[in-house]
Amino acid sequence: MLKKVFSMKVAVITLVLFGVIIGVATFIENDYGTQTARALIYSAKWFELFLFFFTLTLIYNIFKYKTYKKEKLPIFIFHFAFVIIAIGALITRYIGYEGIMHIREGQTSNIMVSDVKVFQVDIEKDGKRYHYEKQPIFLSSMTKNHLSVEHDGVEVDLIDYKPSVVKQLVEDNKSGREVVLLKASSGSAGEDIELFSGDIKDMGSFIISFNKEIETQKPIFNIISENKKLKVKTNFPLQTLSMETREEQNLSSGVNSFEKRKLYRFGSNMVVLKDYYPKASFKYVQNSLKTKSGFPEMSTFRVSYKDKSKDIDIFSFTGQKGEFKKVDFGDVKVYISLGAKVIELPFYLKLIDFQLERYPGSMSPSSYASEVEVIDKERGVKMPFRIYMNHVLDYRGYRFFQSSYDMDEKGTILSVNHDPGTMPTYIGYILLALGMLLTIFTKKGRFQTLLRRVRKIQNSTLGIVLLLFISSTPIYSFDITENNSTINRYDKEMVDEFARLIVQDSRGRMKPIDTLSHEIISKLTGKTSIYGADATSIFLGMMTNPRLYQNIPMIKISHTRVAKELGLPKGTKYAKFKDFFTDKGEYKLLDSVSNSARKKPLDKNKYDNELIKIDERLNIAYMVYTGSFLKIYPVPHDPNNKWVDPKMAIQSFPKDISSLVRQMSYFLFNGIDEGLKDGNWTQAKGAIKMIGLYQKKFGSKVLPSENEIEFEIIYNRLDIFAKLVPLYLLVGLVLLIASFINVVKPLPIIKKITKVAWVITIIGFILHVIGMGLRWYIAGHAPWSNAYESIIFIAGATVIAGLILAKNSPFTLGATNFLAGITMAVAHMNFINPEITNLVPVLKSYWLMIHVATIISGDGFLGLGSMLSLIVLILFIFRKKSPNIDNAIKELTYIAEMSLIIGLFLLTVGNFLGGVWANESWGRYWGWDSKETWAAVTILIYAGVLHLRFIKNMNTPFIFNVASLWAYSTVIMTYFGVNYYLSGLHSYAGGEPIPIPSWVYYAVAGLLILTLLAYRNRDMEAK
Repeated sequence: MLKKVFSMKVAVITLVLFGVIIGVATFIENDYGTQTARALIYSAKWFELFLFFFTLTLIYNIFKYKTYKKEKLPIFIFHFAFVIIAIGALITRYIGYEGIMHIREGQTSNIMVSDVKVFQVDIEKDGKRYHYEKQPIFLSSMTKNHLSVEHDGVEVDLIDYKPSVVKQLVEDNKSGREVVLLKASSGSAGEDIELFSGDIKDMGSFIISFNKEIETQKPIFNIISENKKLKVKTNFPLQTLSMETREEQNLSSGVNSFEKRKLYRFGSNMVVLKDYYPKASFKYVQNSLKTKSGFPEMSTFRVSYKDKSKDIDIFSFTGQKGEFKKVDFGDVKVYISLGAKVIELPFYLKLIDFQLERYPGSMSPSSYASEVEVIDKERGVKMPFRIYMNHVLDYRGYRFFQSSYDMDEKGTILSVNHDPGTMPTYIGYILLALGMLLTIFTKKGRFQTLLRRVRKIQNSTLGIVLLLFISSTPIYSFDITENNSTINRYDKEMVDEFARLIVQDSRGRMKPIDTLSHEIISKLTGKTSIYGADATSIFLGMMTNPRLYQNIPMIKISHTRVAKELGLPKGTKYAKFKDFFTDKGEYKLLDSVSNSARKKPLDKNKYDNELIKIDERLNIAYMVYTGSFLKIYPVPHDPNNKWVDPKMAIQSFPKDISSLVRQMSYFLFNGIDEGLKDGNWTQAKGAIKMIGLYQKKFGSKVLPSENEIEFEIIYNRLDIFAKLVPLYLLVGLVLLIASFINVVKPLPIIKKITKVAWVITIIGFILHVIGMGLRWYIAGHAPWSNAYESIIFIAGATVIAGLILAKNSPFTLGATNFLAGITMAVAHMNFINPEITNLVPVLKSYWLMIHVATIISGDGFLGLGSMLSLIVLILFIFRKKSPNIDNAIKELTYIAEMSLIIGLFLLTVGNFLGGVWANESWGRYWGWDSKETWAAVTILIYAGVLHLRFIKNMNTPFIFNVASLWAYSTVIMTYFGVNYYLSGLHSYAGGEPIPIPSWVYYAVAGLLILTLLAYRNRDMEAK
C-alpha cells in the first residue's frame, strides 16, 4: 500500500500538481484579492495536508532509493534539505508572526499590529461577560464564508463579505430619495456636490437649492423636479454650452430645462448636471480589487437573540486594529470586532529622527532611515540604533525593518518579525546548496553519467580558442540622401563637447547629453542614428532649429491606419512633425488618441496601442523642440541638487545668475547659427565650456566623474548589445542548418564550421561581458535590476551554458547562439525600456547581485535545455531519413538533461537566496508574491521533468523532450506573465489585464503541431 501511495509516479504527479495549485492561486489573488487566495489555498487546511503528504512522499523515497548510503550522500543532502526547510516553514506558520509598528518622531511605542486578522465577540448578559476570539481569519470573495458564534441564545453569523468597498449613490426604489449630482464653481476650482431633495448648498457667491424655495440676497440657482424631469429657476439670465456639440445658447431668467452634459454659466459661476436619480441612497458597493489599497473590507454580520435580529457592517483596514461595534437587545449587549491583532512587545522603541534622502532634483527616494532608541525597562537597557533598508535591528527575538514612512516624513513604519523558524530554514538552504553542488561532481551521480554518455557518442573533444573581433559599423541606422545635406553639418568637435555636458533626468539620474540624445532619438525613430547623423547632432538640431526639423520625417509611424489618418501615402514609415497638424494648428489625431486612451487595456487593439505610442513620440518631439529635456543648469545651492532647463533657469534664478544663464544660452544657440553660416564654431565651443564650468561650480556634488562620462559615451557609441543580436542569430542559424544537413548526409566541413562558430561565439561572449561591465560601471550597480538588464543577463547565461555543455556538439552550440540571439532581440523590443535607471532603496543590497545573478543564470541553462528539446522533436520528425539521427537525438537529450539539472539547481538556490534577501530586508522569506510563486512553479515543474525517468514507460527521449520544451513556458510566465498580467511586488502592470500578444497563439499552435508530428516516430529505447 505504501509503495503505491508514495510511489515515484505519485511523487511526480504531486510535484506537478503542487506547481499547478500555487500557479492558479496567483490568478485567484490577482482577480479576487490576497484574502481570497489565502482563504482558499495558501492558508487552507487542505493545503497544509497536501504539503504534509508532499513531505512524507519525499521522506519515503529518500529511504526507498537508499540515498542515505555513502555513494549517494550528495543526493541525500539536498533532498533532506527540503525536509529541514519544511520543518522551518512549519515553525514559522504556527509559532512565528509578523506585523508593523508605526511611530511618530519623539513618540515611544511597544505596540505592533499583526498581519493576522482576529474575530472577537463579547456578550454581556446578567452581569457576566463572555469573550470569543478566533484567529487567523481569511475571508474569500470567490466562495461562501462560514464564520459564526453561538452562546446562551445569542447567534452571530457572517452573511456577506466584500473585500474592497466604496461608498456610492445607487438606485433604491424602496427607501431612496431624489438626488442630483452636480459640478459647480464660483470662480474657483470646480466642486462635486450631491443634493437630496430639500437640500441647499452655499457656494459663496450664489446658492444652489433642490426643490426648496429660500429667501436670500444671494443669487439662487433653484433646481426643480417635475415628473422625473429637471428644470432650473433663476431670476437672472444664463448662458449654456453643450459639451457634446459645443453649441452655445442664451437663456432668459425664469424657468428653463436643466440638462446633462450642459454647462450653465452666469457671471464667473458655473453649474453642470452630472447625474439625476429619482430614488437613490448611499450604499457601500464592491470596488475593483485592482484598485490601490486604502479601501476597507466590509463584513456584514447578523446578530440574533430570541426572536430579534439585527444586521451590522464591520469595516476593517489592512494593518489596523478592529473597532468594536455594539448591538443592544436590552438585557443582552453584543460587541463585535474584526481587524488586525494587536501585540504588545516586552520593550519600547522611541523614534528620535526619521531621515529621507532623494535622488538629485527628483521626488524619488534614494534611501530612508529611522534613528531609534531601544528602551527595555525590564533589563535596564537603553540602546540607540539606526534602522534603514537592508540594515535590521535584532532584539530579544524580534527583528525590525525599515518598511515605509508617513507622507509628512515625520513618522516611520517598521516591519516587525518574530520567527523561530528562521534558523532551521537557513540550515536547510545551506544543505540544499551544498548537496546540489556535490551532486554535479559525484562520479556515480546523474550529471556525470550523462557527461560520460555524451563523450562516448562524440568520441572526440574540441578546444576553445579565444579571439577578439568587433564591427564598428552601426546596424540600426537609415539614410535618406535628400536630408543629409540639411542636418549633418555640425562641427564634430563641438558636438562631442556638447555631448559630454551633464543633464538631469526626471528621476534624478545624472548622465551625459549623449545618453539622453540616444534615448530620445531611439524613442522617436526606433533607430540609434538617422540620415547618417549621430543622435547628439539630431538632438541639438531639433532644439536650435525646430522649424527645420519639424519638416524632416523622423517620427516613426508603426500602423498604416495612422498614416492614412495623417493623409500620408500608404506604406509611410516616418512622418514629419508638421504632418500631425492641420493648417490651423489642430491636432489631426486628437479624437482618435482620446478614444484609444479611454479604452480599458483589454479592449485596446493593435491600432489603439500603436496610436498611443505614436502620440507619445509626438509629445517627446515637442518637448525636445521646446528645450524641456535640457536640464543642464544646477539650481544654485539647492538642498536637493535640482537642475532645470534654460527657460526655467532664466525665469527663476537670482537676477545675476539668471543673466549669466541667459548669456551662456544665447552664446550657445547663436554660436551654432554662426557656425552653420560661416563654419566658425568658436563661440559655440566657448559657450559649452562656460556651461561646463557652471555645472562644476553649482552641481559638483552630483556630477559624474570624467571616467564615468567617458565610459558612458563609449557604451552608447559601441551599442554592443544591439550588435550582438545579428551576430548570435547568424551563427546559430548557420550552425543549426549545417548540423541538420550533417545528420541527414555527413558534411565534411562540419568541423571547420563548428570551429569558426566557437571562435565567433567566444568573441560575442567577450563583447557581451564587456557590455555588461560597462553598464555596471556606469550605473553603479549590478546590471540586472530591470527587465532589459535581466533579459540581457539571461542571454549571457545561455551562452555560458552552451560554452560549458556544447563541446563537440554543433547542434548545442547552434542552439545556444540562436536562443541567445532571440533573447537579445526580445530585450530590444518596444515594450522593454533599455535606459539605465536609479535603484529603488530596497535594491541597494549585495543580495541583488547574488540572488538575481544566480536565478537568471539558472534560466539561461533551462532555456538552452528547452531549445535543445525543440531541436530533438524536429529530429524525431525526420528519424527515418538517416540512421545518424538517433545518435543525434540521444546526444542532444543527454545534453538537454544536463542543462536542466544545472539550471534547476541554480534556479532553486537563487530562489532561496531571494528568500534570505527578503528575510534580511523586510522580515519574511516567503510571502507567496506572484513572482516568487511562479519561480517556485518553475522549480516544481522542472523537478517533475527530471524525475520522469524513475517512472516506467516515461523514461523515453520523446517524453522527456516534450516535457522539457513545454516546461519553459513557466519561465516565460515568470518573466513576462507575472510582470504584465499579475499583481505583486515584482510586477509592472499592477495586474491590469492587457491583451495577450498574437504571436503567443501562433507559437503555441506551432509547438503543438511540432509535438504531434514528432509523436509518430516516438518509439525509442529508454534514455
